[in-house]
Amino acid sequence: MNRLNISSIKNNRKKMILLCLGIAVILVLIPLAFTPISSDDFIYVTNNTKWSNLGWRYLHWSGRIVADSFSLILLQLPSFIYKFLKAIIWIGLLLLISYLPSLLNKKHTWEIRNFVILFLLYWVANPNLGQTSFWTVGFANYLLTNFFIVAYFALVFYLKDEKLRSWHFIAIPILGLLAGNSNENTSIVVILLTLFFLLIEKNNQTFLLGLPFTIIGTLTLLLSPGQHARLLNPTFQIAREQSIFQRLWNYFSTSLFIDTFKSFLLVFVVFILIGFIYLLRRQFPKKRNVVYSLIFFFSAVIANAAFGGSYVFPVAIRSLNGALVLFLISIAFILDDLLYDKIPVHKKSTSYIIALLCVPFFFGYFYATKSVISLHGQFNIRQEAILSGKKNNLATIYIPNYNVGKLYNESDSIDLYQAGLDMYYDVKKPVSIAQFTKDFSFDYSSKRLVNAEQIPLNTSFGGNVHLKALNVFKDTRTLNNYSINLTFDSSLLDVYSADNTTLFIHVNWKRDSTSKSTMFNADTSLNNQLFVDGKYIFSSPIEDIRPQDITSVDIGIYDTAAKKNLIETNIPMDKR
Repeated sequence: MNRLNISSIKNNRKKMILLCLGIAVILVLIPLAFTPISSDDFIYVTNNTKWSNLGWRYLHWSGRIVADSFSLILLQLPSFIYKFLKAIIWIGLLLLISYLPSLLNKKHTWEIRNFVILFLLYWVANPNLGQTSFWTVGFANYLLTNFFIVAYFALVFYLKDEKLRSWHFIAIPILGLLAGNSNENTSIVVILLTLFFLLIEKNNQTFLLGLPFTIIGTLTLLLSPGQHARLLNPTFQIAREQSIFQRLWNYFSTSLFIDTFKSFLLVFVVFILIGFIYLLRRQFPKKRNVVYSLIFFFSAVIANAAFGGSYVFPVAIRSLNGALVLFLISIAFILDDLLYDKIPVHKKSTSYIIALLCVPFFFGYFYATKSVISLHGQFNIRQEAILSGKKNNLATIYIPNYNVGKLYNESDSIDLYQAGLDMYYDVKKPVSIAQFTKDFSFDYSSKRLVNAEQIPLNTSFGGNVHLKALNVFKDTRTLNNYSINLTFDSSLLDVYSADNTTLFIHVNWKRDSTSKSTMFNADTSLNNQLFVDGKYIFSSPIEDIRPQDITSVDIGIYDTAAKKNLIETNIPMDKR
Protein backbone atom coordinates (compact mmCIF):
# COMPACT_ATOMS: atom_id res chain seq x y z
CA MET A 1 0.00 0.00 0.00
CA ASN A 2 1.57 3.32 -1.07
CA ARG A 3 1.89 6.41 1.11
CA LEU A 4 -0.94 8.17 -0.73
CA ASN A 5 -3.44 5.42 0.16
CA ILE A 6 -2.27 5.36 3.78
CA SER A 7 -2.68 9.14 4.01
CA SER A 8 -6.16 8.92 2.44
CA ILE A 9 -7.25 6.23 4.92
CA LYS A 10 -6.00 8.31 7.86
CA ASN A 11 -7.83 11.41 6.58
CA ASN A 12 -11.06 9.44 6.11
CA ARG A 13 -10.73 8.03 9.62
CA LYS A 14 -10.22 11.50 11.07
CA LYS A 15 -13.33 12.70 9.24
CA MET A 16 -15.34 9.74 10.61
CA ILE A 17 -14.16 10.47 14.14
CA LEU A 18 -15.05 14.16 13.86
CA LEU A 19 -18.43 13.27 12.34
CA CYS A 20 -19.16 10.80 15.16
CA LEU A 21 -18.22 13.30 17.87
CA GLY A 22 -20.14 16.08 16.10
CA ILE A 23 -23.31 13.96 15.97
CA ALA A 24 -22.88 13.04 19.64
CA VAL A 25 -22.52 16.71 20.64
CA ILE A 26 -25.61 17.68 18.64
CA LEU A 27 -27.65 14.82 20.13
CA VAL A 28 -27.00 15.96 23.70
CA LEU A 29 -27.10 19.67 22.87
CA ILE A 30 -30.71 19.48 21.64
CA PRO A 31 -32.25 18.50 25.01
CA LEU A 32 -29.73 20.66 26.90
CA ALA A 33 -30.71 23.72 24.84
CA PHE A 34 -34.35 23.38 25.90
CA THR A 35 -33.79 22.44 29.56
CA PRO A 36 -35.10 25.35 31.67
CA ILE A 37 -33.36 26.55 34.80
CA SER A 38 -34.91 25.03 37.91
CA SER A 39 -34.42 24.37 41.60
CA ASP A 40 -30.96 25.49 42.85
CA ASP A 41 -30.17 27.01 39.43
CA PHE A 42 -32.07 30.15 40.48
CA ILE A 43 -29.73 30.61 43.46
CA TYR A 44 -26.64 30.78 41.25
CA VAL A 45 -28.26 32.78 38.43
CA THR A 46 -29.28 35.58 40.79
CA ASN A 47 -26.06 35.28 42.86
CA ASN A 48 -27.38 37.69 45.48
CA THR A 49 -27.87 35.60 48.61
CA LYS A 50 -25.75 33.70 51.09
CA TRP A 51 -26.68 30.45 49.29
CA SER A 52 -24.70 31.49 46.23
CA ASN A 53 -21.79 32.75 48.36
CA LEU A 54 -19.13 30.06 48.04
CA GLY A 55 -17.50 30.94 51.35
CA TRP A 56 -20.80 30.80 53.23
CA ARG A 57 -21.74 27.50 51.62
CA TYR A 58 -18.39 25.94 52.52
CA LEU A 59 -18.71 27.03 56.14
CA HIS A 60 -22.40 26.27 56.62
CA TRP A 61 -23.67 23.78 54.04
CA SER A 62 -21.33 21.71 51.87
CA GLY A 63 -17.68 20.95 51.20
CA ARG A 64 -18.25 20.58 47.45
CA ILE A 65 -16.09 23.54 46.49
CA VAL A 66 -15.61 22.31 42.92
CA ALA A 67 -19.29 21.63 42.18
CA ASP A 68 -20.48 24.85 43.84
CA SER A 69 -17.85 26.96 42.07
CA PHE A 70 -18.65 25.61 38.64
CA SER A 71 -22.41 25.89 39.27
CA LEU A 72 -21.87 29.60 39.86
CA ILE A 73 -19.47 30.02 36.92
CA LEU A 74 -21.71 28.23 34.41
CA LEU A 75 -24.90 30.01 35.42
CA GLN A 76 -23.29 33.43 35.16
CA LEU A 77 -22.60 32.78 31.48
CA PRO A 78 -25.12 33.42 28.65
CA SER A 79 -27.55 30.51 28.33
CA PHE A 80 -26.38 29.14 24.98
CA ILE A 81 -22.71 29.29 25.97
CA TYR A 82 -23.05 27.30 29.19
CA LYS A 83 -25.37 24.79 27.53
CA PHE A 84 -22.88 24.30 24.70
CA LEU A 85 -20.10 23.85 27.28
CA LYS A 86 -22.23 21.22 29.04
CA ALA A 87 -22.59 19.30 25.76
CA ILE A 88 -18.82 19.47 25.10
CA ILE A 89 -17.98 18.29 28.63
CA TRP A 90 -20.58 15.49 28.43
CA ILE A 91 -19.07 14.11 25.22
CA GLY A 92 -15.56 14.87 26.50
CA LEU A 93 -16.23 12.63 29.50
CA LEU A 94 -17.26 9.69 27.29
CA LEU A 95 -14.41 10.35 24.85
CA LEU A 96 -11.86 10.18 27.67
CA ILE A 97 -13.43 7.00 29.08
CA SER A 98 -13.25 5.30 25.67
CA TYR A 99 -9.63 6.45 25.27
CA LEU A 100 -8.34 5.45 28.74
CA PRO A 101 -7.22 1.91 27.73
CA SER A 102 -5.33 3.30 24.77
CA LEU A 103 -3.59 5.88 26.98
CA LEU A 104 -2.57 3.23 29.52
CA ASN A 105 -1.34 0.81 26.85
CA LYS A 106 0.34 3.53 24.77
CA LYS A 107 -1.55 2.47 21.63
CA HIS A 108 -3.04 5.92 20.95
CA THR A 109 -5.83 4.48 18.85
CA TRP A 110 -9.55 5.10 19.19
CA GLU A 111 -12.41 2.79 18.23
CA ILE A 112 -15.65 4.55 17.25
CA ARG A 113 -17.88 1.57 18.06
CA ASN A 114 -16.57 1.41 21.62
CA PHE A 115 -17.38 5.11 22.06
CA VAL A 116 -20.89 4.57 20.70
CA ILE A 117 -21.52 1.74 23.17
CA LEU A 118 -20.40 3.94 26.07
CA PHE A 119 -22.47 6.88 24.77
CA LEU A 120 -25.61 4.75 24.59
CA LEU A 121 -24.99 3.11 27.95
CA TYR A 122 -24.48 6.43 29.72
CA TRP A 123 -27.95 7.43 28.58
CA VAL A 124 -29.96 4.21 28.99
CA ALA A 125 -28.32 2.98 32.24
CA ASN A 126 -28.12 6.37 33.94
CA PRO A 127 -29.71 6.20 37.41
CA ASN A 128 -30.95 9.80 37.10
CA LEU A 129 -30.19 11.31 33.72
CA GLY A 130 -32.26 14.46 34.17
CA GLN A 131 -30.75 15.50 37.49
CA THR A 132 -27.12 14.56 36.70
CA SER A 133 -26.81 15.69 33.10
CA PHE A 134 -29.66 18.07 32.07
CA TRP A 135 -30.19 20.15 35.23
CA THR A 136 -27.22 22.53 35.48
CA VAL A 137 -26.50 22.37 39.22
CA GLY A 138 -26.88 18.58 39.06
CA PHE A 139 -24.55 18.55 36.04
CA ALA A 140 -21.90 20.46 38.03
CA ASN A 141 -22.27 18.13 41.04
CA TYR A 142 -22.16 14.84 39.14
CA LEU A 143 -21.24 14.80 35.44
CA LEU A 144 -18.65 17.57 35.69
CA THR A 145 -16.98 16.18 38.82
CA ASN A 146 -16.83 12.76 37.16
CA PHE A 147 -15.24 14.45 34.15
CA PHE A 148 -12.46 15.74 36.41
CA ILE A 149 -11.97 12.26 37.88
CA VAL A 150 -11.62 10.68 34.43
CA ALA A 151 -9.42 13.56 33.22
CA TYR A 152 -7.15 13.01 36.23
CA PHE A 153 -6.71 9.31 35.46
CA ALA A 154 -6.31 10.03 31.74
CA LEU A 155 -3.45 12.41 32.52
CA VAL A 156 -1.61 10.15 34.97
CA PHE A 157 -1.98 7.20 32.58
CA TYR A 158 -0.67 9.27 29.68
CA LEU A 159 2.32 10.64 31.59
CA LYS A 160 3.24 7.60 33.68
CA ASP A 161 6.11 6.53 31.37
CA GLU A 162 7.24 10.06 30.66
CA LYS A 163 9.94 12.06 32.36
CA LEU A 164 8.20 14.58 34.58
CA ARG A 165 8.42 18.17 33.38
CA SER A 166 7.54 21.44 35.09
CA TRP A 167 3.99 21.62 33.72
CA HIS A 168 3.31 18.08 34.96
CA PHE A 169 3.86 19.37 38.52
CA ILE A 170 1.05 21.85 37.92
CA ALA A 171 -1.46 19.81 35.90
CA ILE A 172 -1.46 16.61 37.97
CA PRO A 173 -1.89 18.37 41.36
CA ILE A 174 -4.71 20.56 40.00
CA LEU A 175 -6.63 17.61 38.55
CA GLY A 176 -5.87 15.61 41.71
CA LEU A 177 -7.46 18.32 43.85
CA LEU A 178 -10.48 18.60 41.51
CA ALA A 179 -10.95 14.80 41.46
CA GLY A 180 -10.55 14.54 45.23
CA ASN A 181 -13.17 17.22 45.89
CA SER A 182 -15.71 15.53 43.62
CA ASN A 183 -18.34 13.67 45.65
CA GLU A 184 -18.37 12.13 49.10
CA ASN A 185 -18.24 8.56 47.79
CA THR A 186 -16.17 8.90 44.60
CA SER A 187 -13.50 10.99 46.35
CA ILE A 188 -12.64 7.98 48.52
CA VAL A 189 -12.48 5.77 45.43
CA VAL A 190 -10.11 8.20 43.68
CA ILE A 191 -7.65 7.89 46.59
CA LEU A 192 -7.92 4.10 46.69
CA LEU A 193 -7.42 3.78 42.92
CA THR A 194 -4.41 6.10 42.93
CA LEU A 195 -2.88 4.16 45.83
CA PHE A 196 -3.55 0.82 44.11
CA PHE A 197 -2.00 1.95 40.81
CA LEU A 198 0.96 3.30 42.75
CA LEU A 199 1.56 -0.21 44.10
CA ILE A 200 1.05 -2.24 40.90
CA GLU A 201 2.68 0.01 38.30
CA LYS A 202 6.46 0.02 37.85
CA ASN A 203 6.52 3.56 36.54
CA ASN A 204 4.47 5.08 39.32
CA GLN A 205 5.82 8.62 39.62
CA THR A 206 2.62 10.25 38.32
CA PHE A 207 0.52 8.35 40.86
CA LEU A 208 2.95 9.31 43.61
CA LEU A 209 2.62 12.95 42.60
CA GLY A 210 -1.17 12.82 42.38
CA LEU A 211 -1.88 10.89 45.59
CA PRO A 212 -1.30 13.65 48.19
CA PHE A 213 -3.44 16.10 46.22
CA THR A 214 -6.35 13.64 45.87
CA ILE A 215 -6.14 13.20 49.66
CA ILE A 216 -6.14 16.98 50.22
CA GLY A 217 -9.12 17.39 47.88
CA THR A 218 -11.03 14.64 49.68
CA LEU A 219 -10.28 16.05 53.14
CA THR A 220 -11.43 19.54 52.11
CA LEU A 221 -14.70 17.89 51.11
CA LEU A 222 -15.35 15.43 53.93
CA LEU A 223 -13.97 17.55 56.80
CA SER A 224 -15.45 20.87 55.71
CA PRO A 225 -17.19 23.01 58.37
CA GLY A 226 -20.28 23.01 56.15
CA GLN A 227 -20.60 19.22 56.30
CA HIS A 228 -20.54 19.36 60.10
CA ALA A 229 -22.94 22.32 60.31
CA ARG A 230 -25.40 20.63 57.97
CA LEU A 231 -25.46 17.49 60.09
CA LEU A 232 -26.62 19.54 63.09
CA ASN A 233 -29.95 19.98 61.33
CA PRO A 234 -32.74 18.15 63.25
CA THR A 235 -33.42 16.11 60.10
CA PHE A 236 -30.22 14.15 60.75
CA GLN A 237 -30.62 13.80 64.53
CA ILE A 238 -31.56 10.10 64.58
CA ALA A 239 -28.81 9.12 62.11
CA ARG A 240 -26.36 11.40 63.91
CA GLU A 241 -26.95 9.59 67.18
CA GLN A 242 -26.14 6.24 65.56
CA SER A 243 -22.58 5.00 65.43
CA ILE A 244 -20.85 4.41 62.09
CA PHE A 245 -21.17 0.67 62.75
CA GLN A 246 -24.93 0.95 63.22
CA ARG A 247 -25.32 2.85 59.97
CA LEU A 248 -23.15 0.35 58.10
CA TRP A 249 -25.15 -2.54 59.54
CA ASN A 250 -28.44 -0.91 58.53
CA TYR A 251 -27.10 -0.37 55.02
CA PHE A 252 -25.63 -3.81 54.32
CA SER A 253 -28.05 -5.98 56.31
CA THR A 254 -31.02 -4.73 54.25
CA SER A 255 -31.62 -4.35 50.52
CA LEU A 256 -30.41 -0.72 50.57
CA PHE A 257 -26.96 -1.63 49.19
CA ILE A 258 -28.23 -4.07 46.54
CA ASP A 259 -30.87 -1.56 45.43
CA THR A 260 -28.14 0.85 44.32
CA PHE A 261 -27.31 -1.49 41.44
CA LYS A 262 -30.82 -1.93 40.04
CA SER A 263 -30.44 0.79 37.43
CA PHE A 264 -27.28 -0.85 36.07
CA LEU A 265 -29.02 -3.91 34.61
CA LEU A 266 -28.10 -3.02 31.02
CA VAL A 267 -24.49 -2.44 32.08
CA PHE A 268 -24.29 -5.99 33.41
CA VAL A 269 -26.01 -7.32 30.28
CA VAL A 270 -23.33 -5.65 28.14
CA PHE A 271 -20.59 -7.19 30.30
CA ILE A 272 -22.12 -10.64 29.71
CA LEU A 273 -22.51 -10.07 25.96
CA ILE A 274 -18.88 -8.97 25.64
CA GLY A 275 -17.87 -12.14 27.48
CA PHE A 276 -19.86 -14.24 24.98
CA ILE A 277 -18.18 -12.41 22.09
CA TYR A 278 -14.74 -13.34 23.41
CA LEU A 279 -15.91 -16.91 23.97
CA LEU A 280 -17.38 -17.34 20.49
CA ARG A 281 -14.32 -15.81 18.84
CA ARG A 282 -12.01 -17.92 20.99
CA GLN A 283 -10.18 -14.75 21.79
CA PHE A 284 -8.88 -13.60 25.16
CA PRO A 285 -8.37 -10.01 26.32
CA LYS A 286 -4.92 -9.03 27.48
CA LYS A 287 -4.18 -9.64 31.13
CA ARG A 288 -3.50 -5.95 31.74
CA ASN A 289 -6.88 -4.90 30.40
CA VAL A 290 -8.67 -7.61 32.39
CA VAL A 291 -6.93 -6.47 35.58
CA TYR A 292 -7.82 -2.82 35.02
CA SER A 293 -11.38 -3.71 34.05
CA LEU A 294 -11.79 -5.63 37.31
CA ILE A 295 -10.20 -2.81 39.30
CA PHE A 296 -12.65 -0.25 37.97
CA PHE A 297 -15.57 -2.68 38.27
CA PHE A 298 -14.94 -3.23 41.96
CA SER A 299 -14.24 0.48 42.45
CA ALA A 300 -17.81 1.10 41.25
CA VAL A 301 -19.04 -1.40 43.85
CA ILE A 302 -16.94 0.35 46.52
CA ALA A 303 -18.35 3.74 45.45
CA ASN A 304 -21.85 2.49 46.24
CA ALA A 305 -20.69 0.69 49.37
CA ALA A 306 -19.28 3.99 50.67
CA PHE A 307 -22.84 5.23 51.10
CA GLY A 308 -23.03 2.95 54.13
CA GLY A 309 -21.48 5.79 56.12
CA SER A 310 -24.15 8.21 54.96
CA TYR A 311 -26.65 9.87 57.27
CA VAL A 312 -29.48 9.63 54.74
CA PHE A 313 -31.12 6.45 53.45
CA PRO A 314 -32.14 5.42 50.88
CA VAL A 315 -29.36 6.86 48.73
CA ALA A 316 -30.39 9.65 46.34
CA ILE A 317 -30.31 7.95 42.95
CA ARG A 318 -28.47 10.85 41.31
CA SER A 319 -25.54 10.06 43.63
CA LEU A 320 -25.09 6.75 41.78
CA ASN A 321 -23.75 8.53 38.69
CA GLY A 322 -20.18 8.00 39.92
CA ALA A 323 -20.62 4.23 39.99
CA LEU A 324 -22.02 4.33 36.45
CA VAL A 325 -18.93 6.16 35.18
CA LEU A 326 -16.63 3.64 36.88
CA PHE A 327 -18.58 0.75 35.34
CA LEU A 328 -18.21 2.40 31.91
CA ILE A 329 -14.44 2.64 32.39
CA SER A 330 -14.45 -1.07 33.24
CA ILE A 331 -16.35 -1.81 30.02
CA ALA A 332 -13.94 0.37 28.02
CA PHE A 333 -10.99 -1.78 29.15
CA ILE A 334 -12.69 -5.09 28.41
CA LEU A 335 -13.76 -3.82 24.97
CA ASP A 336 -10.26 -2.68 24.06
CA ASP A 337 -8.98 -6.05 22.84
CA LEU A 338 -11.80 -6.90 20.44
CA LEU A 339 -10.07 -6.95 17.06
CA TYR A 340 -11.97 -6.31 13.84
CA ASP A 341 -9.45 -5.81 11.11
CA LYS A 342 -11.01 -6.25 7.65
CA ILE A 343 -14.25 -7.72 9.02
CA PRO A 344 -17.54 -6.42 7.48
CA VAL A 345 -19.71 -4.32 9.80
CA HIS A 346 -22.50 -6.92 9.92
CA LYS A 347 -20.02 -9.48 11.25
CA LYS A 348 -18.70 -7.22 13.99
CA SER A 349 -20.31 -8.44 17.18
CA THR A 350 -20.28 -5.05 18.89
CA SER A 351 -22.59 -3.83 16.12
CA TYR A 352 -25.30 -6.06 17.60
CA ILE A 353 -24.68 -4.66 21.09
CA ILE A 354 -25.11 -1.19 19.62
CA ALA A 355 -28.34 -2.27 17.89
CA LEU A 356 -29.64 -3.70 21.19
CA LEU A 357 -28.86 -0.47 23.09
CA CYS A 358 -30.36 1.71 20.36
CA VAL A 359 -33.87 0.46 21.17
CA PRO A 360 -34.11 1.83 24.74
CA PHE A 361 -31.99 4.83 23.69
CA PHE A 362 -34.45 5.78 20.96
CA PHE A 363 -37.43 5.76 23.33
CA GLY A 364 -35.48 7.36 26.15
CA TYR A 365 -34.06 10.10 23.95
CA PHE A 366 -37.37 10.85 22.23
CA TYR A 367 -39.42 11.17 25.41
CA ALA A 368 -36.73 12.98 27.44
CA THR A 369 -36.18 15.52 24.67
CA LYS A 370 -39.92 15.96 24.14
CA SER A 371 -40.27 16.50 27.89
CA VAL A 372 -37.66 19.27 28.20
CA ILE A 373 -39.02 21.02 25.10
CA SER A 374 -42.43 20.96 26.78
CA LEU A 375 -40.95 22.15 30.09
CA HIS A 376 -39.26 25.01 28.24
CA GLY A 377 -42.66 26.18 26.97
CA GLN A 378 -44.22 25.72 30.40
CA PHE A 379 -41.40 27.73 31.97
CA ASN A 380 -42.26 30.66 29.69
CA ILE A 381 -45.97 30.43 30.54
CA ARG A 382 -45.24 30.34 34.27
CA GLN A 383 -42.90 33.31 33.80
CA GLU A 384 -45.64 35.28 32.05
CA ALA A 385 -47.99 34.52 34.95
CA ILE A 386 -45.44 35.77 37.51
CA LEU A 387 -44.59 38.94 35.59
CA SER A 388 -48.29 39.66 35.05
CA GLY A 389 -48.97 39.12 38.76
CA LYS A 390 -46.19 41.57 39.66
CA LYS A 391 -47.55 44.14 37.22
CA ASN A 392 -51.07 43.82 38.67
CA ASN A 393 -49.80 43.97 42.28
CA LEU A 394 -51.27 40.62 43.29
CA ALA A 395 -50.68 39.62 46.93
CA THR A 396 -50.19 35.99 45.90
CA ILE A 397 -49.12 34.96 42.41
CA TYR A 398 -50.35 31.48 41.52
CA ILE A 399 -48.56 29.31 38.96
CA PRO A 400 -49.21 25.75 37.72
CA ASN A 401 -46.99 22.76 38.43
CA TYR A 402 -44.65 21.49 35.75
CA ASN A 403 -46.04 18.61 33.71
CA VAL A 404 -43.09 16.48 32.57
CA GLY A 405 -45.20 14.27 30.33
CA LYS A 406 -44.35 10.71 29.38
CA LEU A 407 -40.81 9.49 30.04
CA TYR A 408 -39.17 6.16 29.22
CA ASN A 409 -37.58 6.30 32.68
CA GLU A 410 -39.13 8.49 35.37
CA SER A 411 -35.62 9.40 36.54
CA ASP A 412 -34.95 11.14 33.20
CA SER A 413 -36.78 14.20 34.58
CA ILE A 414 -34.91 17.27 35.78
CA ASP A 415 -35.21 18.48 39.39
CA LEU A 416 -38.56 20.32 39.63
CA TYR A 417 -38.14 21.59 43.19
CA GLN A 418 -39.60 25.11 43.41
CA ALA A 419 -36.84 27.16 45.04
CA GLY A 420 -35.51 30.65 44.42
CA LEU A 421 -38.36 31.90 42.21
CA ASP A 422 -38.91 34.98 44.39
CA MET A 423 -35.23 35.94 44.08
CA TYR A 424 -35.11 35.30 40.35
CA TYR A 425 -38.19 37.44 39.63
CA ASP A 426 -37.45 39.97 42.40
CA VAL A 427 -40.73 39.23 44.17
CA LYS A 428 -40.48 40.67 47.66
CA LYS A 429 -42.59 40.13 50.77
CA PRO A 430 -45.45 40.40 51.48
CA VAL A 431 -45.98 39.27 47.85
CA SER A 432 -45.46 35.52 47.38
CA ILE A 433 -45.45 32.93 44.62
CA ALA A 434 -47.59 29.84 45.24
CA GLN A 435 -48.25 26.72 43.21
CA PHE A 436 -51.75 25.69 42.16
CA THR A 437 -53.49 23.44 44.67
CA LYS A 438 -54.64 21.13 41.85
CA ASP A 439 -52.24 19.29 39.60
CA PHE A 440 -52.25 20.50 35.99
CA SER A 441 -52.45 17.12 34.30
CA PHE A 442 -51.71 18.01 30.69
CA ASP A 443 -49.00 19.80 28.74
CA TYR A 444 -50.23 23.41 28.77
CA SER A 445 -47.43 24.47 26.42
CA SER A 446 -49.14 22.51 23.64
CA LYS A 447 -51.32 24.82 21.53
CA ARG A 448 -53.12 21.77 20.19
CA LEU A 449 -54.31 20.83 23.68
CA VAL A 450 -54.90 24.39 24.85
CA ASN A 451 -57.13 25.11 21.84
CA ALA A 452 -58.88 21.70 21.87
CA GLU A 453 -62.69 21.66 21.97
CA GLN A 454 -63.80 18.08 22.47
CA ILE A 455 -67.13 19.47 23.67
CA PRO A 456 -67.58 23.04 22.35
CA LEU A 457 -69.78 25.19 24.59
CA ASN A 458 -70.93 28.77 25.06
CA THR A 459 -72.39 28.72 28.57
CA SER A 460 -72.61 32.02 30.48
CA PHE A 461 -70.93 32.09 33.90
CA GLY A 462 -71.93 35.64 34.83
CA GLY A 463 -70.61 38.96 33.60
CA ASN A 464 -68.84 38.52 30.27
CA VAL A 465 -67.47 35.08 31.17
CA HIS A 466 -68.43 32.05 29.10
CA LEU A 467 -67.46 28.40 29.40
CA LYS A 468 -66.23 27.65 25.87
CA ALA A 469 -65.05 24.03 26.01
CA LEU A 470 -64.81 20.88 28.10
CA ASN A 471 -61.95 18.45 27.45
CA VAL A 472 -60.90 15.15 28.98
CA PHE A 473 -57.19 14.52 28.43
CA LYS A 474 -55.00 11.52 29.11
CA ASP A 475 -52.40 12.15 31.79
CA THR A 476 -49.36 10.98 29.85
CA ARG A 477 -47.27 10.67 33.04
CA THR A 478 -49.30 7.59 33.99
CA LEU A 479 -50.80 4.60 32.23
CA ASN A 480 -54.45 5.02 33.13
CA ASN A 481 -55.18 8.46 34.61
CA TYR A 482 -57.08 11.38 33.07
CA SER A 483 -57.95 14.99 33.80
CA ILE A 484 -60.99 17.16 33.15
CA ASN A 485 -60.23 20.58 31.70
CA LEU A 486 -62.43 23.65 31.32
CA THR A 487 -61.76 26.57 28.98
CA PHE A 488 -63.24 30.04 29.61
CA ASP A 489 -63.02 33.14 27.43
CA SER A 490 -62.53 35.53 30.36
CA SER A 491 -61.26 35.40 33.93
CA LEU A 492 -63.67 34.10 36.57
CA LEU A 493 -61.73 36.22 39.08
CA ASP A 494 -63.12 39.34 37.37
CA VAL A 495 -66.58 38.28 38.55
CA TYR A 496 -66.03 36.15 41.67
CA SER A 497 -63.68 36.14 44.64
CA ALA A 498 -61.53 33.09 45.30
CA ASP A 499 -61.96 33.74 49.03
CA ASN A 500 -65.62 32.75 49.20
CA THR A 501 -66.40 30.99 45.93
CA THR A 502 -65.11 27.83 44.28
CA LEU A 503 -65.47 26.20 40.88
CA PHE A 504 -67.32 22.94 41.41
CA ILE A 505 -66.82 20.11 38.91
CA HIS A 506 -68.80 16.94 39.59
CA VAL A 507 -68.04 14.12 37.20
CA ASN A 508 -70.88 11.58 36.94
CA TRP A 509 -69.61 8.25 35.67
CA LYS A 510 -70.14 4.51 35.49
CA ARG A 511 -68.04 1.77 33.97
CA ASP A 512 -70.73 -0.45 32.44
CA SER A 513 -74.43 -0.35 31.68
CA THR A 514 -75.47 -2.23 34.83
CA SER A 515 -73.43 -0.30 37.40
CA LYS A 516 -74.81 2.60 39.39
CA SER A 517 -73.66 6.10 38.45
CA THR A 518 -71.02 7.55 40.77
CA MET A 519 -70.04 11.19 41.34
CA PHE A 520 -66.35 12.16 41.40
CA ASN A 521 -65.60 15.50 43.05
CA ALA A 522 -63.09 17.47 40.95
CA ASP A 523 -63.74 20.88 42.55
CA THR A 524 -60.95 23.42 42.24
CA SER A 525 -60.05 26.87 43.52
CA LEU A 526 -60.55 29.90 41.28
CA ASN A 527 -56.87 30.64 41.93
CA ASN A 528 -56.03 27.54 39.86
CA GLN A 529 -56.83 29.47 36.71
CA LEU A 530 -54.14 29.54 34.01
CA PHE A 531 -54.09 32.20 31.32
CA VAL A 532 -52.51 30.86 28.14
CA ASP A 533 -52.97 31.71 24.47
CA GLY A 534 -55.87 34.08 25.24
CA LYS A 535 -57.80 31.45 27.22
CA TYR A 536 -58.44 30.82 30.93
CA ILE A 537 -58.07 27.14 31.73
CA PHE A 538 -58.76 24.97 34.77
CA SER A 539 -57.42 21.42 35.03
CA SER A 540 -58.40 18.82 37.62
CA PRO A 541 -57.26 15.16 37.87
CA ILE A 542 -60.04 12.54 37.77
CA GLU A 543 -57.88 9.45 38.42
CA ASP A 544 -58.67 6.51 36.09
CA ILE A 545 -62.10 7.71 34.90
CA ARG A 546 -62.03 7.39 31.12
CA PRO A 547 -63.96 9.66 28.71
CA GLN A 548 -66.26 6.76 27.78
CA ASP A 549 -67.09 6.21 31.47
CA ILE A 550 -68.42 9.76 31.97
CA THR A 551 -72.18 10.26 31.52
CA SER A 552 -72.32 13.96 32.41
CA VAL A 553 -70.51 16.72 34.26
CA ASP A 554 -72.07 19.25 36.64
CA ILE A 555 -70.16 22.53 36.59
CA GLY A 556 -70.80 25.80 38.40
CA ILE A 557 -69.80 28.40 40.97
CA TYR A 558 -70.41 27.60 44.64
CA ASP A 559 -70.63 30.32 47.29
CA THR A 560 -68.92 28.87 50.38
CA ALA A 561 -70.31 31.59 52.68
CA ALA A 562 -73.95 31.44 51.56
CA LYS A 563 -73.62 27.68 50.91
CA LYS A 564 -75.43 27.81 47.60
CA ASN A 565 -74.73 27.52 43.88
CA LEU A 566 -74.48 30.87 42.09
CA ILE A 567 -74.11 29.23 38.68
CA GLU A 568 -74.77 25.63 37.73
CA THR A 569 -74.99 23.72 34.47
CA ASN A 570 -75.06 20.09 33.41
CA ILE A 571 -73.00 18.99 30.42
CA PRO A 572 -74.10 15.62 28.95
CA MET A 573 -71.17 13.74 27.49
CA ASP A 574 -73.23 12.63 24.50
CA LYS A 575 -72.60 16.13 23.15
CA ARG A 576 -69.18 14.91 22.00
